[in-house]
Amino acid sequence: MKKQSNKYNTFIISLSLVGSMVLLGLGADVFSVSWRQLIKPVFVKEVKKEGVDFILVDDFEKGQSSGVFYERKNSIGGYQGTWAKRPSYSIITKLSDERDSARGRYLAIEYKKEAGWAGWYTLLNNADISNYNALTFWVKGDKGGEKFDIGLADAKMQEFQMDAVYAGPIDLFLPLGVTTEWQKVKIPVSRVESQIDLNKMGSIVLWFKYGGEGKVYIDDMEFESDKEVQKKEAFNSPKANFDPKHPRSLWVWKVDPVTNQKGRKELLQLCKDAAITNMYLYFGDFDPEKEPEYASGLADFLKEAHKFGIKVEALTGNPVWTLKVYHQSCLDWIDAFLKFNKTRPQNERIDGVSLDVEPYLTSEWQSDTDRVRSDYIDLLKKVRKLVLRYNQEFKIGVAIPHFYSEIDKGKFEEKTLELVDYAAVMAYYDDPNKIIEKSAPHFVIADKLGKKISIGVETQDLIALNQGERRQTFFEEGWEEMEDSLAQVSKKFKSHPSFEGFAIHCYYSYKLLQRGRNVPIKQRPKDIYSIVSKRRLSNIKIDGNLSDWDLSSMYAVDKKVNVVYGQFSWAGPNDLSAKIYSMWDDGNLYFAFDITDDVIEQEKAKHDLWEGDHIEMWLDMNLMADYNEAINSNDDYQFGFSPGNLKKLKSEVYTWTPELSNMDYTKEIEIASAKTEKGYVIEVKLPARVLYASRDTRQPVNLRRSVWFKNGDKFGISVDPSDCDDPAAPQKVLMSSSVSRAWGDPTTFGILELK
Repeated sequence: MKKQSNKYNTFIISLSLVGSMVLLGLGADVFSVSWRQLIKPVFVKEVKKEGVDFILVDDFEKGQSSGVFYERKNSIGGYQGTWAKRPSYSIITKLSDERDSARGRYLAIEYKKEAGWAGWYTLLNNADISNYNALTFWVKGDKGGEKFDIGLADAKMQEFQMDAVYAGPIDLFLPLGVTTEWQKVKIPVSRVESQIDLNKMGSIVLWFKYGGEGKVYIDDMEFESDKEVQKKEAFNSPKANFDPKHPRSLWVWKVDPVTNQKGRKELLQLCKDAAITNMYLYFGDFDPEKEPEYASGLADFLKEAHKFGIKVEALTGNPVWTLKVYHQSCLDWIDAFLKFNKTRPQNERIDGVSLDVEPYLTSEWQSDTDRVRSDYIDLLKKVRKLVLRYNQEFKIGVAIPHFYSEIDKGKFEEKTLELVDYAAVMAYYDDPNKIIEKSAPHFVIADKLGKKISIGVETQDLIALNQGERRQTFFEEGWEEMEDSLAQVSKKFKSHPSFEGFAIHCYYSYKLLQRGRNVPIKQRPKDIYSIVSKRRLSNIKIDGNLSDWDLSSMYAVDKKVNVVYGQFSWAGPNDLSAKIYSMWDDGNLYFAFDITDDVIEQEKAKHDLWEGDHIEMWLDMNLMADYNEAINSNDDYQFGFSPGNLKKLKSEVYTWTPELSNMDYTKEIEIASAKTEKGYVIEVKLPARVLYASRDTRQPVNLRRSVWFKNGDKFGISVDPSDCDDPAAPQKVLMSSSVSRAWGDPTTFGILELK
């Protein structure tokens, strides 16, 4: 919206404020720059005074050029441009457009992200934004669904070419993500304020890192004061109920509450709201004698934290500390805190150390495992001896992976726990069943030894960090769903005397965790295809013979557009194609797949059946509840249906997604296959009590309802035949009923409609 003598805004769509904190890099390699004309929508006039109500960063009205950078300054005198590393690129260009009072120019950023990186920046010339609570701008996409991330850097970070602080991805600030219509984005400054100097700002950056190409349009970038922003942030911020018997801990990295007063206030408030009573706070090297001012500040912070009822343990670690040659580095670090405590009253003392020393991350773990384990145990003995020498109330804790209980039949973990007060087990999963499964063995050991166990859970965006899988973090589920999961885990272990509670990893991501599901949002295409499932009027026997089927409604997957992988290997419908049939009754869904395949090859089973001929089928059992979520959830099933080799290897059902801790329930699914003249047939019966299995326990639900399915029901579906002609070259061709198929993206599915 253009600025004339007054400020104009359109009505604003309500936002869902979510995100995570990670550090992403900037680059160099400036290219050229693009403008386009915008015919403005109907305005609602709002008089605002620049410098009081807002700071205009750029309205993108300055300069007229064609493909050259003769005018690259924004409205506050800072330069703007792009960076990229080939073969990726990002381009902005300026074109002259006609304009009147209702029209104006805006920035167009065309990008392509392959290997390397790409992005856009605008410099802020030391602008003071401390009186404003939101970065705002207008955005639309060329096609809709475009994705990019937003970051902010202060002047010092800009000067030293440090990474900007990540504020969040664009689709987490817009209910439907980027569309082809203009929307106003509001990004709370509170997301980054504890990590940057708001009095001297350096830059705003946009990262294009999700792959693919596209074009987005940006207009009227400002810092504003907006009352709605803080209300929504308060509503979304994590909360939990206090349980005195099972207290909570929090790993805290990347913020120093000793020197950062704003960061301290924010940290302590989160601990209060989220029932955190113990924090593992990162410290680097510390010498209280050489750093008396810092030591005094630390004492002040500890005193304040203890008033809040929060214990503070020093956190650090390095895998190489495991090795005997580096033991002294670890001991010196701990000794500094013990010496500090010796000079302070109890309420100004550090409460212990939490060692993040992970021996399995050393290269020696693979080549000389026994020695590394021995060195690690020896380190813990030295730490215990050091702490006992000072005769202080000082806890020793360690972070351990869930697989420690499997090493040497649990003896290695026993030796570890004997030397510490507690262990935080990194049971990083988003499913309560899986957390219980991975945590249970540790309580057996800890109960026997009289030690404590905290269950660690993850909240970081592991996909963006390239550090793990979706199933290992609650980033997508959000904190309300996480609380439900933790309640189930707590119920399971509360009778164990060793159960200490939960440890949340980690502060900077947890504080930004969304209240609701924190997932990419995408508009579905308007021309969604449908597969009709017809009411069963007679009995169906699952035997691979379709003579008892109503075959009047069929969906064909037989065209080149259906080939989503291996287009150049597909020789036509006789090579691979499919006819899809479906029927239903009150308690079951039935599917039949008549596959044309000139060479049948399948010698694999279970998880690996994808390497041979098979049908992959996705079913979204709660279509309307997550209609625009572009990521699979626990109501989205990814089945694998194998014909076997039509000899000794029998037909089989496997469920890849969601991960199921109890696979027995899939035995209730009936499957059969038979060879045909042109290929094979697979016939499947999916009971409702399986498809509606408890999302938490993954056990089949009781049949309390006489009717599960009814006329008019709609579910998401994608049927993907896969062809393998050579066992040495699995999945030669993959076809799909969903021509825009993207793995795990339900917005690319079609509709299964019961009639």
